[in-house]
Amino acid sequence: MRNLATQAELVKLARILQTDTGELEHLDYLEAERLRTLREGITEALFEKFRPTFTGFARLSSIVPLAISARIAERVLGPILAGRIAGEMAPDKAIDLAARLSDSFLADTCLHIDPVRARPIIAGFPVDRAIAITRLLLARGEIITMSRFVDVLPEHTLFAATDAIENESDLLKIGFFVEESTQLDRVIAHLDRDRREAIVAAAASEQLWPEVLATLLRIGEHARLAMAELAMTQNAAILDSLIRAAAQDDLWPALLQIADEMPSRLIGTLASEPAFTDAAVIRSVIDSVIANDLWARFRNQTTAMGEERLARVLEVAANERKPFLWELDRRLQADDADRDALTNASARLSAETRQRAHGACAGGLLAEALADAGRSTPDSSS
Repeated sequence: MRNLATQAELVKLARILQTDTGELEHLDYLEAERLRTLREGITEALFEKFRPTFTGFARLSSIVPLAISARIAERVLGPILAGRIAGEMAPDKAIDLAARLSDSFLADTCLHIDPVRARPIIAGFPVDRAIAITRLLLARGEIITMSRFVDVLPEHTLFAATDAIENESDLLKIGFFVEESTQLDRVIAHLDRDRREAIVAAAASEQLWPEVLATLLRIGEHARLAMAELAMTQNAAILDSLIRAAAQDDLWPALLQIADEMPSRLIGTLASEPAFTDAAVIRSVIDSVIANDLWARFRNQTTAMGEERLARVLEVAANERKPFLWELDRRLQADDADRDALTNASARLSAETRQRAHGACAGGLLAEALADAGRSTPDSSS
């Protein structure tokens, strides 16, 4: 499975180290939190190494007239040093100085500011300037930079910036890298239904389902359920896109986790899509369940899937993934909630398929259900 949180951290780490993400692929076995700790440690070390210099420049700027400080910043220091120095300045002084700097220079400087250190400055920054810089950064494709500022923006600026971003796919890409889930909750609560539906449509049209699911897993349960339910009520093309993306990028761990919180009728809606009859899609589900130990989550959804779709899973497993049936049979207990669903699905299989499935089982309750179905419906077909 592609760990979405880990991938986001690798991209951010590559940005700090000024290298390509591909150069860091050997670190993809690490958990996202460990990578985040590494990234924050490197950032801190780089800052502390030159902190006396930054502090000295900050003191100098406090005694030099603002007009001169602004010219020095743009013509001598440049955006890198200016960004580092900003975090050492008094907030009111930094805001007054920023008023004399061009939007373009401030956008350049944002790439080198530590938003956490500059939080007091950001809190008092004029909203209209923040919007202007948001648009510049967006035009330059500075998604990661924007996500870092989302983490610390005050609510009124956060909402204004959200409204200024007209392309929903940009919102999805930024949200993927945001670390403060409470900020994401606030943004989702701020969006009206039309904008939320547009976000779901953008995920389908631009293949951004990994970003959507990664974001859903990090926000609060109420917001997650609201967005998930909204996604499940979309048209067939959007649901088909979600299923195909889950199969291609192994998004089943995330999707099954979210499914555990959703009403069974919504899971039934997704499972009833024609894509779920595709053998390739079903193989991807089976392979993910085995590889990621998703047995409990998968079995939570067997009833909601419906007998026809569950029978299709058994059929594909009997033909191509027999170890899945052996393990499922081994885990099934008499009082399990999914036993009846599996028994009824077995009755939908052809005699030949039931025989293959039975032969792959471990001699447990699933094998018994398959045998019983064969005796009661000998002429049934899938």
